[in-house]
Amino acid sequence: MDTDAFAAVHAAEWARLEELSRRRELTGAESDELVTLYQATAGHLSAVRTSAPDPNLVGRLSALLGQARARIAGAHELRAGDVARFFLVSLPAAFYRVRWWTVGVMVGFVALAVLTGWWVASTPAAMTAMGSEAELEQYAEE
Repeated sequence: MDTDAFAAVHAAEWARLEELSRRRELTGAESDELVTLYQATAGHLSAVRTSAPDPNLVGRLSALLGQARARIAGAHELRAGDVARFFLVSLPAAFYRVRWWTVGVMVGFVALAVLTGWWVASTPAAMTAMGSEAELEQYAEE
């Protein structure tokens, strides 16, 4: 593939995609055109990468597609309201969804702790394995 010829053939499409990506407001038809041009340009990038990976053209098309994707997806800056929404809505919802797993794990740990405590308290060999008699006496007094 001749990348210069390919770029010359599709330059008008790419220029239009760039123009639409930079506009502040779009009509419905322009939004549809933006999406169509985005998909076509993504295909062009794929073809260039496959047949003749020219780094300049790949970089140019990647940057153009990134700009168009941000326009289509509605990228925005992180605001204090977004952080507040995360802590007040999203995080509690996530905890609510995993509540039964959390309760199950808690019950398992408590049962394991009770069994271990009962075994240590009822088995003299386990008690002596926890330290010397002087250390255990000092631990009990403190």
